[in-house]
Amino acid sequence: MGFFNFLTQEIAIDLGTANTLIIHNDQVVVDEPSIVAIERASGKIVAVGKKAMMMHEKTHEYLRTIRPLKDGVIADFNAAEGMIRELIKMIYPKKPLFAPSWRMVICIPSSITEVEKRAVRDSAEQAGAKEVYLIHEPMAAALGIGIDVEEPVGNMIIDIGGGTTGYFSDRAGRYRVRPKHPYRRRRIHR
Repeated sequence: MGFFNFLTQEIAIDLGTANTLIIHNDQVVVDEPSIVAIERASGKIVAVGKKAMMMHEKTHEYLRTIRPLKDGVIADFNAAEGMIRELIKMIYPKKPLFAPSWRMVICIPSSITEVEKRAVRDSAEQAGAKEVYLIHEPMAAALGIGIDVEEPVGNMIIDIGGGTTGYFSDRAGRYRVRPKHPYRRRRIHR
């Protein structure tokens, strides 16, 4: 335990294909669409979340909008990193005297590859994370609703997201996170 540990803040991030949630102090503090508006010439981020969504398909020729996640994984590393950085800034609208370092827990799809895990971890670190922990989305859902995953009873959680669907089954204290399926909320609604 270091002297400056009080400057470390904990947040949980659900990087979704459609929306990104950030939880801080047991409250959802950011709930924004996963979209970024970028200047074409410089690559500078102009807007993220709802502001970028309002620009989507209505942008000036010098701007473009990007969805940095595709099927639950990072498709554009730089846009994802910028989006995470800007969404974290929304936690404290006024700049604090001492900028905190972040300890992050990030939800990932259940069948993510090692390369994709590395991209998520690198994006979070580039956005200012001191420590990054990755957890499978269905497992996070099970813990979030209060299921004791070590208890010897059977449970099943189905996580239907905008990009993937995953499920978690628990039996006698042993759990399995099943691979993601290509069925997603957008496809189901069509």
